[in-house]
Amino acid sequence: MSDEISRLLKNGQETIVRDWTERVTVDRRVNSDARLSYLQLVDHVPQIVEELQLALAGRVGEQMLQEGKNHGRQRWRQGYELKEVVRELTLLRATLAEFLERYHGALPLRSPEELARSLHRINLFMDDEIYKTVEAYLDASQNPRSN
Repeated sequence: MSDEISRLLKNGQETIVRDWTERVTVDRRVNSDARLSYLQLVDHVPQIVEELQLALAGRVGEQMLQEGKNHGRQRWRQGYELKEVVRELTLLRATLAEFLERYHGALPLRSPEELARSLHRINLFMDDEIYKTVEAYLDASQNPRSN
């Protein structure tokens, strides 16, 4: 089932990114986005979704979670507060969950347990993504010359 979800995410990546940007721009807990262009706001989010696709398909490599690190460093340079960065990624998790809920009919019929396992893998991936993003943000704030 994870392979099918990976393909669904790949086919819906533009929708996911668009829905995520809409959520971020209306969320009152994220204010730093107001001074960014659309491309600056989107930043590394499409690549994070691609990493998730690869992780679900079982293609894990050394570069996994690299985009979260890049995103954390970039957001520090853009003047984001850490809580805003975390909020952006929790909104991405919510956007992914809503996307899968909306389009799960496109997936082959499987047991609810299989779907639950795939959703659990997505949550674990997002947990790791948030951790790596926060780690990179904090590193950038403590070592500004290394950026």
